[in-house]
Amino acid sequence: MNDSPALIIAVDGGQSSTLALVATLEGQIIGTGFAGPSNHVDEPGGPERLHGALDQSVSEALAASGHDSKQVVGICLGMTGGANLAFDWMTSRYPDAHVQSYYDYVTALAGASLAQPGIVVIGGTGAVAYGRLADGREVKVGGWGYLMGDEGSGYDIGRYALQRAAQASDGRIEMTSLLQMIPAQLGLKDLETVHKMLYSGQVTRPQIARLTISVITAAEAGDAVARRLLENAGEELAKVALAVAQRLGMKEQGVLVFPTGGLFQSNTIIKEALRKSIAFDAPHIQVKDHAFPPIIVGLLLALQSNVGSLSAAIIENLRATFPAAAANKHQKREQSS
Repeated sequence: MNDSPALIIAVDGGQSSTLALVATLEGQIIGTGFAGPSNHVDEPGGPERLHGALDQSVSEALAASGHDSKQVVGICLGMTGGANLAFDWMTSRYPDAHVQSYYDYVTALAGASLAQPGIVVIGGTGAVAYGRLADGREVKVGGWGYLMGDEGSGYDIGRYALQRAAQASDGRIEMTSLLQMIPAQLGLKDLETVHKMLYSGQVTRPQIARLTISVITAAEAGDAVARRLLENAGEELAKVALAVAQRLGMKEQGVLVFPTGGLFQSNTIIKEALRKSIAFDAPHIQVKDHAFPPIIVGLLLALQSNVGSLSAAIIENLRATFPAAAANKHQKREQSS
């Protein structure tokens, strides 16, 4: 038995967390690692945060695998931001490995559509849609960040949830359980304390985005205010996807749209609202479930660069060994926060 197998690594770097997977050249996933956010590289401390998230997630995944960095022959990165910076960093850290780096919407579409033409709409902490056709034309819409965009994103839902809780507290709208659930999720006494912590900078953007958990819980329990927030998010994400279709000239002809990201994994309300909105405005467009999450595409691309064509056995190994904790890359961080 070979005690030192060649390894490949895939990284999914996002606004709330970073996930790394280690696999053998046979497609056996043997290590998982998590770290904090790895985007917003233009902010003060952004490059250092990205470097730290990459190092932590990859080191944790390698440690879980029981092997070390000397065995790494291929790395594929799918990054929300700083793809070039991530490429340079990982190339310097793993000079003997073949490194590839893409923006996450590219790997998301490749995984969702099995590298076929289509549009992917990503609903996570942020929001973006990307489409590519067989002739090579491509369009990205959204991804403007939490100040200029990200409509329908987890951060957007969390921000509106805070507003609705405040409005309910004032008596400006109907009562909502978010008034109690938001402070409870943040481990704070009440909404007044949330207010103080928020404006003192002690509540982070990822924490605001994760308030979506409370919104989903409330909506599923019948809270009308929370349900409207999720439905509005689905409609906003539909607008982003439809804008891509329009710019590609495919809105009337029809194209496949693949929703992916944590928001679509967490509940059915957002996805159903997106489906209804697209069906109403562009009935020729079909919404389909994604085939593979982006992190699996990273493994596929890293494998392809090292072994060439991928056998059915390799792909089946990836499916069979894909860890449950990686299905939603925020799961571990939510459990520990």
